[in-house]
Amino acid sequence: MGRRRVAQAKGSDTSPTQLRANVHASHGVTEKRVRILQAGMRVFARNGFQRTSVETVAIAAGVSKQTVYNHFGDKKGLITAVVSTAADPLAEEFDTILGSTLADCTDLRANFEDFGRRWVRLLLGPDTSALRWVMLAESESQPELLAAWGEVSQEGALRQIAGRIERLTQIGQLDVPDAWRAARQLRALLLGEAERVSAFGRVALREEEIHELVASGIDIFLRAYAPAGKTNPPHPQ
Repeated sequence: MGRRRVAQAKGSDTSPTQLRANVHASHGVTEKRVRILQAGMRVFARNGFQRTSVETVAIAAGVSKQTVYNHFGDKKGLITAVVSTAADPLAEEFDTILGSTLADCTDLRANFEDFGRRWVRLLLGPDTSALRWVMLAESESQPELLAAWGEVSQEGALRQIAGRIERLTQIGQLDVPDAWRAARQLRALLLGEAERVSAFGRVALREEEIHELVASGIDIFLRAYAPAGKTNPPHPQ
């Protein structure tokens, strides 16, 4: 996703919800390392970074404290690995979503709405939201982690979206004078509104709410940027 990865100890793993399924195939890490990362994800999301000791994570993972140090060096190395475990696959999933929705827009509104719904679900899921709240709360002591997370949820994503908007403008499907500004506006219309309604992921959105929020945001976006005659009517919910 054109993103800046967080530096970490050996390897990287996967997202909170995909950790068990994907980590072995993609990185060949040991079972103990997987258990430590799973435990770290849960405990850090619940208690925060500062209030969580290496020993607490070790107990939750069913390993010794020394085993945690052997894999990650120290607490900071563990935190960095856990954040990367969440951030990297989110960015990969965003790549997949973008490529499967906005690469070839046969139905401009349907494609953008599909993209919007999947983007909202990706970034406002319960595991993702819990970890983001921890990083926001402790950003003063761990600014580099929050910066890396922002690369996934904002800057890196916006660069990708702007590139797709430029391409759609070149082939006449959109009429956008400033793709970077349009990408920021699209994020505000989709994620900004969803974050407001969900209290930044603390309140789960119902599927019908996601559909309504996204349809409304895309309607505004296309009224502004679709060439005359290409603003298809909203699809029935």
